[in-house]
Amino acid sequence: MSGVAGILLRQGPAPAEAASGIQQMLARMRHRGPDGSSWWLDSGIALGHAWLNTTDEAGPGPLTMAGGKLAITADCRLDNRDELLARLGIRDSSVADAVLLMRAYLRWGEACPVHLQGDFAFAVWDAERQLLFCARDHFGVKPFYYHAAERRFAFASEIGPMLDLDGVDARLSEHRISGFLAGLADDPQSTPYSDIFALPARHSLTVSAQRLVLRRYWQIEPSQRVPRSDAAEEFAHLFSQAVRNRMRGSPSIGAMLSGGLDSSSIACVAGLQNAAGRKPKLPTFSLVFDRGSSMDERSFIDAVLDQQKADPTLIPVGNYAPFAEFERVLEEQEGTFLAPGLTLTRGIYRTAGAKGIKVLLDGHGGDEVVSQGHGHLHELANGGRWLDLWREVRSASNTYGGSTLGLYFQFLTIYGPAWRIARLRQLGNRALNRIRRPAKSQRGRSWRDLINPDLARRTELIDRFHRAGYMPPSIQASDALSHRWILSNGYVPHSFEVLDKAAANFGVEPRYPFWDKPLVEFCLGLPGERKLSHGFGRYVLRQAMEGILPAAVQWRRDKIDFTANLVNGMVRNHRDLLEQLLVGDAGRIAPYVNLPEVNAAYARLLRQPDQAVPLDVQYVWRSASLSLWLRQVQHGGSPA
Repeated sequence: MSGVAGILLRQGPAPAEAASGIQQMLARMRHRGPDGSSWWLDSGIALGHAWLNTTDEAGPGPLTMAGGKLAITADCRLDNRDELLARLGIRDSSVADAVLLMRAYLRWGEACPVHLQGDFAFAVWDAERQLLFCARDHFGVKPFYYHAAERRFAFASEIGPMLDLDGVDARLSEHRISGFLAGLADDPQSTPYSDIFALPARHSLTVSAQRLVLRRYWQIEPSQRVPRSDAAEEFAHLFSQAVRNRMRGSPSIGAMLSGGLDSSSIACVAGLQNAAGRKPKLPTFSLVFDRGSSMDERSFIDAVLDQQKADPTLIPVGNYAPFAEFERVLEEQEGTFLAPGLTLTRGIYRTAGAKGIKVLLDGHGGDEVVSQGHGHLHELANGGRWLDLWREVRSASNTYGGSTLGLYFQFLTIYGPAWRIARLRQLGNRALNRIRRPAKSQRGRSWRDLINPDLARRTELIDRFHRAGYMPPSIQASDALSHRWILSNGYVPHSFEVLDKAAANFGVEPRYPFWDKPLVEFCLGLPGERKLSHGFGRYVLRQAMEGILPAAVQWRRDKIDFTANLVNGMVRNHRDLLEQLLVGDAGRIAPYVNLPEVNAAYARLLRQPDQAVPLDVQYVWRSASLSLWLRQVQHGGSPA
């Protein structure tokens, strides 16, 4: 994962300041540039590039064109190179992606991102117009942060390089803290620091001495192409192309392999492509738990390895300690994050990087992109197709567990005619009470109970949660609308930013075949029955992998819940630390959390770890994470 950085002095040139500033920023991102770094300077503008060579192009940027009238720094991989070469009239097929970006800017100006496919974060300096044009890819795979002041604009792939610049205030953002505690990623521009912002996915930013203009250049919509008659066949074609695109440019490519449907599909398709190209076996990396544990997926991993003959590396999880190296993790992440399992993922990045892997294919996003199809259930109920709904609910209950009657009655309550609801309400309530009776201590609790009421009020958290934390009923009733809502959610770029920072510290670039623009558009345009059928979510993917995936993986019914691993790790290995953070140093987090609720949740975890509920786990993990981060940055200023 390369890094970009830049400084634009908006009130007159000061070459010495720009030169020293860009060098300082690149030094802070040294880990992102193991293959070199360089910088370019002109009057009032400096661009820098920290280079991880994953596209087999010559040397680090920045690159210039038109006698220095255009300059670019880019962290990018373009997937529609052939189309761009043809449309731009370029005959040299070896031209670098960054050069294609500059030529695209020359041709289409600030509309150029509309014509791009792939993962990118870049900034183009246009000397004639005296402006800096910045853009981030469609889903936010590549990070881009910036600080804007009257005198200076600065940007980078990470937050830290800007915090080191003179005049940048490191005030913590209460807005971001309250969102973290509520599990809410509602603001695509916010960061843990009040004066530093993220460029949202599918947006561009134009910066001049007088103004900043933020524009959205694309929004997630279904494909307008006429689909083939066989949806599974078309999915297989698009998916294979998405995997191939992400294998371009580097011989040092591996794949995560968890044994789940998504990562196994990628590993199998990539392995077949290597075999077809007479390339070495695909290196795969798998976390493995003790045999017989509830998290053991080794039988599924072995099934894939037996079929594909990959080059596997198995990474034993052993005695999991979720807060091990956590101070280092927080430094990497530059703040708190909504990913309790990140320390496990870091273990994969660490091992892959140590084995010389630069690109790691990752199945992240299969649930969201292909979709479990739960919106189809709402669609059936909303359309009054009660028999079809009963059949699908019954199949889904057989696949994922749960009560057929209870789930069916929920849909009747929302969508059914009033006379039927009145007649079945009493029966349904009795069934639900028997099957899903919550523990008394959990009734009525929610994320609100974790957060200090004063903080929630100051940051308008309840209003924010109602705007972004719940899917509106009008959207929920449509499979297409609910699918788009999930794909547009703020958790998508947040996840990419977390994974990017973790992987960059080990010289690894994750690539995500499911987050391919044509594939996303195709999946969004599928009818609900292609996403959920016979109780199986991601149905079109399962069909497309016929003959490619082992049947045991293709049609596996379970999905592993790693909550028990997190709970056991906290209780068994971090009890002293948690006592210190939640009791001894409780004053540190008292302005942000509801301490009695946190302590009650912690007491329940200690008393009955095997019966821990997700809400208690999140209360404790988020409170402890916040305390560790505040301890780390408390010298940096007060929240605002």
